[in-house]
Amino acid sequence: MPRKSLATSTQAPLLLGATLLLFIVIAGALFLNLMRLRDSFSWVQHTNDVLLAISGIQRAVLEAETNERGYLLTGIDSYSDAYGRAREALASRLDSLRALVGDNREHVARVDELRLFVDMRTAQLGRVIELGPERMHEALEILEQARTDRLTERVETSLTALTRVEQALLTERMHKHDRESLAAALITACLLILAVASAAIAAFLLEHQRATARQQEADQRLQSLQAELMRVARLSTMGEMSSALAHELNQPLGAITNYVQGSRRLVEASSHPDKAKIGAALDKAAQQTLRAGAVIQRLRDFVGRGETDKTVESLRAIAEDALALASVVTRDRPVDIALALDPASDRVLVDKVQVQQVFLNLIRNAFEAMRDEPERRLRIGSRAAAGGMVEVVVADTGPGLDAQIAERMFQPFATTKPDGMGIGLSISQTIIQAHGGSISASTPAEGGTVFSFTLPSAGVEPHATPAATVQAG
Repeated sequence: MPRKSLATSTQAPLLLGATLLLFIVIAGALFLNLMRLRDSFSWVQHTNDVLLAISGIQRAVLEAETNERGYLLTGIDSYSDAYGRAREALASRLDSLRALVGDNREHVARVDELRLFVDMRTAQLGRVIELGPERMHEALEILEQARTDRLTERVETSLTALTRVEQALLTERMHKHDRESLAAALITACLLILAVASAAIAAFLLEHQRATARQQEADQRLQSLQAELMRVARLSTMGEMSSALAHELNQPLGAITNYVQGSRRLVEASSHPDKAKIGAALDKAAQQTLRAGAVIQRLRDFVGRGETDKTVESLRAIAEDALALASVVTRDRPVDIALALDPASDRVLVDKVQVQQVFLNLIRNAFEAMRDEPERRLRIGSRAAAGGMVEVVVADTGPGLDAQIAERMFQPFATTKPDGMGIGLSISQTIIQAHGGSISASTPAEGGTVFSFTLPSAGVEPHATPAATVQAG
């Protein structure tokens, strides 16, 4: 594996692990915020309880004083009973208030001071209740002394101070909570952004890794296809060369046979003492020459049969594979390729590899012909033809056919290329003819070269991909 791919495959899991860790930290931060929020609610509830207890004490003091005055003025026992209930409620509420502020020493001291004032005031009120209307003069003296001692004002002052202190403490706690919550929210937001960024980068790296794997798989498939086409091309080349050599060698072999037979007749007509031996040797030479001719003829017959392994294939898929192989040579000079195949004639009964070789030969020839042209366009089209065949057209915008080679362009070793062997079109013709089709070439009036060949159709394709235009190079 390349070093870059290895680094990418290593970074992606690390980033995923870091992202998971960040999300865990974020979850912890959110949990802490929730805990702070719960504490904030607890503080608010605690303050409300304290304020409610202070309010209850204020009401109890007021009720005690009211009932005390009512009894003093009217002498009705119900006022006395109500005073007793208010005094008991006052003691109970003071105990509740002290329990609520038990965690704060300053508050406890204030409550104890308040209790002292309240006890002193209730003691005065209790003494007035005991004297009653019968001893009004003494009761009024006690009330006058209460005004002098200002116990009621002290009680109210203590209750007000407790209220203000509790409210200030709540405000301070809320401000602290707000600052901490803001800091926690900012940190959580930063962590969340970092986690999302890490997750996005990790996803990108994983997708890049998968894309690289797909590209490597496609490259391997392309290399395998290239190797297979090269093998078939070599076999086809060998077949064409064997056929050409067989054709060329049959003539000298025939001449040798004639010369041997002539020499045999001359020896028989002579008086040479070893003419029997010479005749026997010439007979053996003639037999071997005939045997060589038979071997060559069998080779020509084998090549000429053009045996193929035919299957139902997609014409578009064959053309696209050939374009993928041939487009490697157009990277420095791109070619506009229009693939306009008839969807209704997509399925053909062919040997896929051999027909790919035909496409590859024609496309490469077109690319080479258009290499120095200012306008480079290649069109590959197809349509239904007579006799259950499909006609394929490969047209380029090159300089057209060379008049010197046009008539024999499908013959072996006929080429105008300095480094060409002249067997590509011959191989293509052999393959097409082995499929029961034909191939031809022409130069239209507008220029360029058009190759047409036919292949056997395998029926109508109901769900074919529509024609598309692609860019090569």
